[in-house]
Amino acid sequence: MLATNRTKWDKTADVVVIGYGLAGAVTAIAARDLGASAIILEKQAAAGHVSASSISGGLWICPTEVNGAIKHMEALAKAGQSGMRWTDADILRVWAEKASQNTEWIKSLGGNAKLEEEPAEYTHLPGAETIRRWRYNGCGLRLMELMKEQARKRKVEVLYQTPASRLLTNANGEVIGVKATVVSGPRPRVVNIRAAKAVVLCSGGFEENDEMKLQYLRTYPLYFAGCAGNTGDGILMAQEVGADLWHMNCCSARLCAKFPDFPYAFLIRFGGQAKDGKPCGYVVVDRHGNRYLNENIKGHAAWYEMTRFDTHKLEYTFVPSYHIFDQRRMAASRLTQLTSGPSGPHQLYKWSADNTEELKRGWIVSGKTLRELGRELGMSGVTLEKTVKDWNKLCAKGNDTEFGRDPKDMAPIDNPPYYAIKLFPGGPNTQGGPRRNARAQVLDPFGQPIRGLYAAGECGSVYGMLYPGGGGNLAECIAFGRIAAENAVKEKGRA
Repeated sequence: MLATNRTKWDKTADVVVIGYGLAGAVTAIAARDLGASAIILEKQAAAGHVSASSISGGLWICPTEVNGAIKHMEALAKAGQSGMRWTDADILRVWAEKASQNTEWIKSLGGNAKLEEEPAEYTHLPGAETIRRWRYNGCGLRLMELMKEQARKRKVEVLYQTPASRLLTNANGEVIGVKATVVSGPRPRVVNIRAAKAVVLCSGGFEENDEMKLQYLRTYPLYFAGCAGNTGDGILMAQEVGADLWHMNCCSARLCAKFPDFPYAFLIRFGGQAKDGKPCGYVVVDRHGNRYLNENIKGHAAWYEMTRFDTHKLEYTFVPSYHIFDQRRMAASRLTQLTSGPSGPHQLYKWSADNTEELKRGWIVSGKTLRELGRELGMSGVTLEKTVKDWNKLCAKGNDTEFGRDPKDMAPIDNPPYYAIKLFPGGPNTQGGPRRNARAQVLDPFGQPIRGLYAAGECGSVYGMLYPGGGGNLAECIAFGRIAAENAVKEKGRA
């Protein structure tokens, strides 16, 4: 949107940041430490502000060695059989260089960090041994509290309830500001925020934009875990000023639960241990009652299993799927994760300790027999019964000859009554958005930087088809927030 000589500027800062998740906070903090002024525009209210970062588990990747991390990112970027690379080599290099400093940077702010023992998600790929995860005091909420405190100390101005709507440009197409609307107060008020140096898009993905999910992702519906603000606004604004897009059909997703009377998806805890310490039995079946995958695939690429379209039945056979288990699992522990998502520290929903409240709500479906459960789910009870009987036989042999599940995770489903939870693809976040270079500059379709416009975080994430694993998003926010700030503050003023 073209700004003119008559455009009235309500506020001015060197760097204007759109979105107050981790990427936005890091960008503003880093810009202030480099001597620049910063304003953050956030569409949500201060009270109850929930970002994708704050509902995360508080994990970030911090590689132990740069060259090994580059090899690992290169292997991820070449996923698939095309021979093409999802992300440019220079971007992967700068990610590895900057991400390897992530923990040191968090600690420099007074933050705590605990090294996790969990290995990289794709341990068979080169460089996996260099991918290490750190966790902040158990959750992303605490990490965001640290960031907000650091932003306050640096006098970063945060305009809550001020959603950005358009990027403002000069006659040369350079970005010089943001048009936004203050929605607090008696009536909405349009404001123009001048960016003396640059605007940085940290507005997240399009998890809560059904039209964009339908058009860009590989199946539908998909549901995500709790950030109402991520509606693709930054992507649309970038498109208007000529930005190229990338990774639009990619997301970090798994199999999650979604219920009609709650707005967000739940991250399900499959399996688990009973009170006697032995594993609980479970399988995942398609809409017809058949197993179709190794259920022990808990990675962030598991959703690809659900994208197959049956050209004869004209359906996504695996959407929805069903988590099938018995009373042994029902009585063992909560069926949802407590470290992230709606049941995490934000407590968007408090899941009952014994799962009985969710059973009453109809979120968990039950049946005295497997045939009865199948009928309740709208599938053949005979098929579901056979699937579970076949599974129990495999458990007796200790070998899943159908899908290769880990024998340590195999246990029969034989303690009635039986239960099911409906599953969809989804979970953490989308990855697509405006394409960026190694300096975090947003690019046009010809690979040229749009002057004055930068991006960080999942708004045009550097990750393509394969996400590097838990902590990947926060790692990118910390790394590219600093990269964006370091380059944005060097911009010269524009008329």
